[in-house]
Amino acid sequence: MENRYGQTAPMSSSTYNKRPAQWLALHFPGVETARADGIRTVDPAALQRLASWCYQYSSQVCIVAERNSLLLEVSASRRLFGDAETLAERIHTELEQLGYHASSGIAPTPECAQLAARHKLSVPVTGDIRKMIGTLGIESLFLQDGQIRALQKMGFRNVHDILRLPRKALARRLGPALGDYLDRLLGQRPDPCKSFQPADNFCAGTDLPETVHTQGLIFPLKRLLQELCGVLRAHDRAIQVLEVRLKMDGGVQSFTLTLQHTTRSEPHLMMLLRERLERLRLASPVYHVLIQAAHFLSYVECQPDLLAEAGKASATTDNTVFERLQARLGTHAITGLNGRQDHRPEHSWSLRKPGEPAACTRLPQRPAWLLPKPQRCLIAHYRILAGPERIESGWWDGRDCRRDYFVVRDPNGSTLWAFHEYKPHPGWYLHGLFA
Repeated sequence: MENRYGQTAPMSSSTYNKRPAQWLALHFPGVETARADGIRTVDPAALQRLASWCYQYSSQVCIVAERNSLLLEVSASRRLFGDAETLAERIHTELEQLGYHASSGIAPTPECAQLAARHKLSVPVTGDIRKMIGTLGIESLFLQDGQIRALQKMGFRNVHDILRLPRKALARRLGPALGDYLDRLLGQRPDPCKSFQPADNFCAGTDLPETVHTQGLIFPLKRLLQELCGVLRAHDRAIQVLEVRLKMDGGVQSFTLTLQHTTRSEPHLMMLLRERLERLRLASPVYHVLIQAAHFLSYVECQPDLLAEAGKASATTDNTVFERLQARLGTHAITGLNGRQDHRPEHSWSLRKPGEPAACTRLPQRPAWLLPKPQRCLIAHYRILAGPERIESGWWDGRDCRRDYFVVRDPNGSTLWAFHEYKPHPGWYLHGLFA
C-alpha cells in the first residue's frame, strides 16, 4: 500500500479486511440420555471420531470434552457450504444418518456458541449477544453450582441482571473467574481454543442385539462406513485395506478387504462388504461390530477418459472385478501371472499379486492355457498346422529336455499345442490349448 508520498508502507494487521469469526457448537446428549432415547452414545473416543468427521466442514475443530461438545469455526466455510445455518442443517442431517443426535448453536464467540447450543439459538454478531441471551436463566450459564446458588441468593434470575453489574463488584463477591467468563462470553476478552489434530487412522464400532444372520450386519456397517468416508474426505485421504471384526460369545471373527487402488467411496466399499458377507458363515451370534483402517494413504482422483471407446474395458473396471472376486472368494484366491526367464513352458511363469507389474515377453504361436501336466497322445489323430519349434534347455538343474513343439488341430476343430519329446521321456504329448 502506498502512502501519500508514493512510498510503499508495510501492511499491519489492521490493514487486512478481517472476517468476523462465527462458531458452530454441537452439543451431544450425555450417555444416560442417549441410551434412553435409543441413539448412539458419545464417549470421549466417539467425540474424537466425530471431531475428525467434522474436519471436512471446518479447518478449525475444537473438542470441549467436559461439556460433551464440539466447536467449529465456520466463517471460512461459507463459500463452500453456504451460511452457518445451512451448514448446521446439513451437519444435523448427516449426523442423524450416522445415528447421532446433537443440538447446535451459532454465535461469534466460542462461549456464546456453546450457550446458544443449549437453547438452539443463532446469534449473528457480537453486538446482539446481550439481547439474545439476556432473557435466559442464570442456570443456563456454564458456572459452578456454588456460583449459581450465590447469584440466586442475591436475587438474580436471568443473564441480563448479571451483565448489568460492574465487573469489580462481581470479582469482590464471587472471584475474578466469573468476570473472565462473562468477558469471553461477550467477546470482550480473547478466548483461544485448542484445535483438534486428527489421527491418520480410524477405528469405530457399535453394539448390536445378538445377530445370527449376516444381513443384519449390513445396516450397522453402512453407518460405520459413512463415518469413515466422512473422515477420509476431511483429511483428503483414502484407504486400501479395511479390517472388519465381529465380536461374539465364542471369540472374534474377522476378515480383511484388500483393494487394488486407494478409495474413499462409500458405495464401492459397501459393495465389497456385501460380496464378502454373502459367503460369510457366523460361528455364533454377533453382539458388536468394529471396522478399522490402520493407515490412511494419499487419495488420487481417477478421471474418466473423455475419448474412451464405447464398450472398451478400462483399468478401473478390471480393478473392480478383481476386488469383487477377492471379496467373494478371499484375498489369496485371486492371483496374477508373471514371466520367468526360462524356455521350458512349465517353468516360464510364476504367481504375482494382482496389480503388480508383469515382467514377461509375449511370444507368437504360444497358447493361453497350459495343461497341469503334459498328456500323451497319438499324433496321427491331429493335423499339424505349424512347427516345429525346438526347445532344448534345463541341463543345469537336472530337468533337461529336448522337444519340438507344433500347433495342431483335433477332429473337433480345437487348436492345441503339442510337442515331440526326445528326452527324458520320448513320445508325443499335448501341452496347451489356444483359447
